[in-house]
Amino acid sequence: MTATLTPPHSTQARAGGVPVDHDDFSRDAGAEQRRWVIPLVLSFTWSAVFFAAAIGTEKLWLLAPAGLGIGLIIIGFVYLGLTSDSNGAQ
Repeated sequence: MTATLTPPHSTQARAGGVPVDHDDFSRDAGAEQRRWVIPLVLSFTWSAVFFAAAIGTEKLWLLAPAGLGIGLIIIGFVYLGLTSDSNGAQ
């Protein structure tokens, strides 16, 4: 099974014969989303603030920190993509 395919929804019976539904999603799916959102939003905000300041004040040296923010976004995507647990145990 590959990372893009999801296993079929399974239903198993308990000893008493009552079926039990097993969901395919982690109980704490929000933790993975927060792990992605926090660093990417912070680096995007960093870039946007310095870019807006450079445009507003006409001081071109403020574009350097904005460029660093873009680099942080790229590094963040690479790091988060490599450490993502897409096939983790459920």
